[in-house]
Amino acid sequence: MRAPWDKPWHVGEVDPAVVERLAIAHAPYQEAVEMGVDIISDPHAEDDDGYNWTVLSRARDVHDVAPGSTVVMGSVIGSYLAKVVAWDFEVSGTDPIVVLDLLPVTPRSVADALARAGSPAA
Repeated sequence: MRAPWDKPWHVGEVDPAVVERLAIAHAPYQEAVEMGVDIISDPHAEDDDGYNWTVLSRARDVHDVAPGSTVVMGSVIGSYLAKVVAWDFEVSGTDPIVVLDLLPVTPRSVADALARAGSPAA
């Protein structure tokens, strides 16, 4: 079980004004746009708590990768579903680390399961 963070710069909720400030300054990460994913990350990059991590500048749209969001994370290996756990501002106030909890399913497997159940993906 993962312990809660005692680090004030590691936030699970971000003030909408902060999200908006970062979104205004953000340019969509070209590789994420080309791959059709929300954010680019190396699926093997893990922090000390076992979470995947990347930086906000690798996102297609800041609004889509706010803590609590479900995202499609892409890499040269493939695409994965993940939950955004937190933003970590320890290193940078303008390009925080995005902490991701990778889900043990692929976007395709979820689409297939929804199709079998007769449920739309949207």
